[in-house]
Amino acid sequence: MKEITSVMDRIKNLQEYEVQVSIPSTFTFNGKSPYDIYIANDIAFVKVIAASLDEAVQKANAFFNEGNEE
Repeated sequence: MKEITSVMDRIKNLQEYEVQVSIPSTFTFNGKSPYDIYIANDIAFVKVIAASLDEAVQKANAFFNEGNEE
């Protein structure tokens, strides 16, 4: 029951954030994007649903850097 309560609390606290991410030069799109993304030059404006701004930034950075580490 405690797990259900913590999951429900997390769901209630979710919000949509728009964060800016610098796109790595090695980044390539592979399939669908889980986010609403607008790209201008080398900056991506990413709408992410998360519990906090820090989590949103972390998710967006992970998406653009996944598999692109040098």
